[in-house]
Parts: sequence; structure tokens; C-alpha cells
Amino acid sequence: YVPMRDLFTSPAVSYAYERGWRDNFRTAGFPGEDEEARMAMEYFAPSMSRSVDTRVLVDMSCATGLFTRRFAKSENYKRVLGCDYSDSMLTEARRRIQADSSLTNLKATKLDLVRLDVGKIPMQDDSVDSLHAGAAMHCWPDLPTAASEIYRVLKPGGRYFATTFLSSYFGMLQSSDGGATGPSRQAFQYFKSTDELRDLMISGGFSPDKVNVEVLQPACVVIRCEK
Repeated sequence: YVPMRDLFTSPAVSYAYERGWRDNFRTAGFPGEDEEARMAMEYFAPSMSRSVDTRVLVDMSCATGLFTRRFAKSENYKRVLGCDYSDSMLTEARRRIQADSSLTNLKATKLDLVRLDVGKIPMQDDSVDSLHAGAAMHCWPDLPTAASEIYRVLKPGGRYFATTFLSSYFGMLQSSDGGATGPSRQAFQYFKSTDELRDLMISGGFSPDKVNVEVLQPACVVIRCEK
């Protein structure tokens, strides 16, 4: 059992994710699912306008599909791929999609769920127009490889939009469940600064002038990158 990799493979966590778990993220400054989806789609619009015939959007570490569903319902994209490492998360995402008639009768968008590892994305180079990762990067065990993979699969001009936490958000959890060796410390990456995240994306291949990292106080980080 590797906490950072396997915590979200638990059916109990998958069940709880949209039943209160994610609501707690608002205390870190997350804007809420509707607003984050709006922000991401607004940022993706220029990259999508370059690819009228394809318009592929990947929702990486999609969990229960809370953003996947919003992207697909917009019908702004030819194809939406909800991707996650966890079978139990994808099972919950599939259940929610099948229960929503507006998603089972999409006219302009093909919606699929795919199990994969962000460190080894089974997609061709330069094949994705836009990639979203909502509250996900702190759960990725091999960040440099993930950043390189995201850069690889994006088309030239493709865009990456992500949210994650600064380490200050996890400080209380760390102090309450075992300090530096406790479960929360083992399960999440701790980002101490925006510079750390900026350097990560640059090392993955993005040009420094195409990487923007901002903080929504107190501890929500928004990352925008263009290939």
C-alpha cells in the first residue's frame, strides 16, 4: 500500500468524494466546482479555437467526474476524456454519468472514461488540446514525470489548467495525525511555494513565459500553462 498512490482507490473515499469530502476544499480557497470549471473553460477557449475539428479535452485525475460532467455538458468539445488511476473513482464517475440523462444524450461531445497513470499517459504526442487537473497534483507520486507527460501530449498551443494546495493547508492534518511520518504527510505532496510549482512545470518542458501560477487565498494554487 502506497498512500500517495492508493488512498483514492478506496471505495469508501470514492463514495465520500462528492458527499462532503470535496466541500472541505473551500476552506483552502478553492472557488467551487462551477467556478473552477468556468475558469478552466475560459482559459481553454483559445486552444480549442485552433482545433475546430478535434477539440480534445482531458480531465486528468477526474475522480468521480465532477468536472468531467461539467465539461461534457457544455458541449464545447468534440471529445472529453475523464481519466483516473482509481477503478473505484471511475466506477462512481460512471454511475453518476449514467444517472444523468443530459450526459447520456450528448449531441456534439463524445464522453469516455479511461483508467491510466498520469506518469505514463497512453496518448500520442501532440494529441490533446486542453488538459485539466482539479485538486490533483498533490496526489501524484512522480511529479517530474507527470509534468513531462502533460507537456508531451498537449498540442503546440495546447493549454493546461490545474488547481492544487499549498502545504500550509495540510499543516493541521500533519500535526494531528503523526507529524512528518503521519498518513496525511505520506498521502500528499507538500508544495511550499508557487515557485516550486512553477519550476516543476518549466522542468516538464513549458517555456517560463507560458507558465502562470497564482494563489487564491489562503492556500489554493491555480496553474495555467501553454505549450
